[in-house]
Amino acid sequence: MNRWLIRLLFIVAVGGVMGSAIWNNIATNRLIEQATGENRAQQVAALTALAQRDDFFDLLQSRKMSARMRVADGVEAMNNADGVKIALAMLRDPDPRVRDRFLESLKRLGRTQLAAVAEGLKNGDAKVRNGTVQVMIALGEASIPHALKLFEDSGGRGAATEVLAHFGAKSVPGLLELLRTKDDEGLRLDIVAALGRIGDRRATDAILPFLSLPAEKRRVALAALGSIADPRTEGVLIRALRSAEDDPDARAQVALGLGAIGAPNALRALQDALGELNLTVADSAALGLQRAGAKALPYLAQATRADNPAVRRRATIALSGVPDAQSVALLGRLLNDPAPEVSRAAADALGQVNRPEAVPVLIRALSHPDGGVAQNAARSLARIGKPAMTPLLQAMRSPDPTVAYLAASALSQIDAAEPALLQAARDPMTRRYALLALMERNSAAAIPLLQEAARADDPALRQIAQRGLQRLAP
Repeated sequence: MNRWLIRLLFIVAVGGVMGSAIWNNIATNRLIEQATGENRAQQVAALTALAQRDDFFDLLQSRKMSARMRVADGVEAMNNADGVKIALAMLRDPDPRVRDRFLESLKRLGRTQLAAVAEGLKNGDAKVRNGTVQVMIALGEASIPHALKLFEDSGGRGAATEVLAHFGAKSVPGLLELLRTKDDEGLRLDIVAALGRIGDRRATDAILPFLSLPAEKRRVALAALGSIADPRTEGVLIRALRSAEDDPDARAQVALGLGAIGAPNALRALQDALGELNLTVADSAALGLQRAGAKALPYLAQATRADNPAVRRRATIALSGVPDAQSVALLGRLLNDPAPEVSRAAADALGQVNRPEAVPVLIRALSHPDGGVAQNAARSLARIGKPAMTPLLQAMRSPDPTVAYLAASALSQIDAAEPALLQAARDPMTRRYALLALMERNSAAAIPLLQEAARADDPALRQIAQRGLQRLAP
């Protein structure tokens, strides 16, 4: 009798558990249907209930995209922290259309629920953090106090920095206040880094005391001061640039800062650093001189005469970003540098300078004995474009087939050259190379000329024409 009673009780218990599970499943499905439905009152009530569950995002993912989109209307109607919580979670949705819709919802909700929106800055999902940054930027300067609050949280600091950096100088007073009132060293160093990123000189005096820290922490202050490029720190930055004890990446940022300052002592220090053993620092010294512009030309002229070819190459790189006639003259001399890496870099740099004075220099370089120099010269002429067209068309008449070919190659990359190439394809002296250039351009207008050339007596010309017709065949 007891055995049957036990069995009966067991069956009743199992049935109760199963019934409860079925009922919960029915209730959950009804909740999801209402949350994704069109009855606004039911939707708001259902979403409020779902927001209390850890699995609400997964539950909503079980519905079609159109249903998930309707949730955005519901969270806007809620207009509270729970609505923001759901909207932030929906930034993880796999469909970009859904994510974009909830970004718009968050912008609307943020007008009254900005503190709740800011919590997304410390979300574990990158899409949520990035979306929150977008929303807070769109909501304007009202976001700054909330971003400053989240900056204090190590989990939200990275995304909060993006918001504060966007607002730039307007974020500086709040960051300086945090620096003044907070004791946590890690937080303070991150504030220094953020101030450096913004680059406002009001931060200089507050950052200078951090230079007394050990090298592994001082690097943050040095990088920040390099970014700010306050002329008052010129001496500090020069000493850091020359210090082998300091972090190379920080010294690289210092080099850029010295270039921005552009004073004679700063430029002289950068010239000296072109031969630095640490390549990161040396390369950044070149970029610093480039940043200084025409003021750096006397120092770069000296560097082009250095015994060390690495220094001459870096001077070439710096000159490539200084669009001045003197840069063309210096680079023109470097085309004949005994080190191939220097002469080739000079040919490339002349195109980046993009001055009309560079055209005749580069045309002459098409016949350079070093093939790398000649090829780079052709690319540079193509980069200069229209001002180089007439000299290039003339170069296609060269008796040197390499020069003629390189000229045609450059012309093939200049859109405005096509009419002139079509005309040159009718001239016996330039026909072959003009057709090659038109083939490189995939010019349909060249097909009749290729058909005519395919019947020519010259077998080499016929071969070019046949290859071109195959290439351009519809």
